[in-house]
Amino acid sequence: MAKKNPSWGGRFTKKPSLAAQKFSSSIETDKVLYAQDIAGSIAYAEALTNAKVLSKNEFIKIKSGLNKIKKKIDSGKFKWSSELEDVHMNIESALEKEIGVTAKKLHTGRSRNDQVVTDFKLFLLFQNEEIEKLLKKLMLSLVKKAEEELHTLMPGFTHLQNAQPVSLAHYLMSWHEMIKRDLLRLENGKEQLKISPLGSGALSGNRFNIDRNKLAKKLGFTSVTKNSIDAVSDRDFALEQVFNLSVLSIHFSRICEELIIWSSSQFNYVQLPEELCTGSSIMPQKKNPDMAELVRGGSAKTMGNLMTLLSLMKNQPLAYNRDNQEDKKPVFDTVEFSIEALTIMNEMIDGVSFNRDQMLADVYDDFLTATDLAEYLVIKGVPFREAHEITGQAVKYAEDKDILLFEMSLKEFKKISSKISSDVFDYIDPIDSVQSKTSIGGTALKQIKKEISQAKNFLKK
Repeated sequence: MAKKNPSWGGRFTKKPSLAAQKFSSSIETDKVLYAQDIAGSIAYAEALTNAKVLSKNEFIKIKSGLNKIKKKIDSGKFKWSSELEDVHMNIESALEKEIGVTAKKLHTGRSRNDQVVTDFKLFLLFQNEEIEKLLKKLMLSLVKKAEEELHTLMPGFTHLQNAQPVSLAHYLMSWHEMIKRDLLRLENGKEQLKISPLGSGALSGNRFNIDRNKLAKKLGFTSVTKNSIDAVSDRDFALEQVFNLSVLSIHFSRICEELIIWSSSQFNYVQLPEELCTGSSIMPQKKNPDMAELVRGGSAKTMGNLMTLLSLMKNQPLAYNRDNQEDKKPVFDTVEFSIEALTIMNEMIDGVSFNRDQMLADVYDDFLTATDLAEYLVIKGVPFREAHEITGQAVKYAEDKDILLFEMSLKEFKKISSKISSDVFDYIDPIDSVQSKTSIGGTALKQIKKEISQAKNFLKK
């Protein structure tokens, strides 16, 4: 038989039905917040003590009891109860068993409404430390790989078609830039996470004269919310967290997509670490990029989680609504996936090797320097659109002859345009093409070295 809920049962004459109890319980989801819930409760008990609501002895008793409960949870000996709905009531009930009636004073002036959002923010701040650490590790791995591949040439692509020659190091640093933006978004998002809602009560504030600013600093927050109604109903921080991690997962998906394609026999650009691949149950020769595919596939659920949160919030009136019990699953799932995917991505980038010969062969087996020919003609005084037309004629001529641009003779070039001289071959060689892109952000060696140096300095901060 279900018991009356100890946090609100006095108003009711009937007990919750078993179906309602099961349906409303969130303990299997939110019990991961226990460390933050206990830390918040200890800090709040101290604030109540400073406000003369609790005596020092009562505070000591509460603090000691909560620490004992945390040790029990840490050790796996704590028994969670779905009858008590959530992490907050499980801990509060356990505290009463541990220290007696004094435990009932802890919730004075506090609501689960401001309690849960406080725990939620503290949890995300904690998880973000791990995510940011893994992101920085990945960025450093990309920088190291780029340094190893400074002189490796490969085709750059548009529309997945060979476009222009670039350095592999330049390509790897493009991945680094994507991940860097992800890191900066997470760091910026912490500004909202570090605003404490604790002390807002159910929605109207706290009458017990607690020092909210001191309480916030005790928990590692930098400031406090300015409106109690908004404080307990706001989930922008959760939306922002999932959005930021969704963008991160999209970047992972794009990188994995390229590694999957590059590892195919048709490309043969990379060898992925065997530890991150699987074989086929029927085809003995296969080496499948399963982990890369799972990262790519997993990114879909982060986008689904974002849509879930957006849909959850769009019609909610102020202030708190029980709908927000559903806000944690998509956030926790996204955070968990991000950490797991980051671990895999770090292993993948650390262990990947590149087939330099194949990349170079593809650079010299296509018309990747056609744009360079057009730019050469511009330097010779030909308007770009006319130069574009002439270069197209040269490509068509080479295709018909089954040769490449750099294999054409000067005589053949002259037939197409009298503006072309013997120095054209300095422009249409892929190595010269790469080294000519000296503008900031270009693929020339000196620019890549600058980019790598800047990346190293950033990671030292």
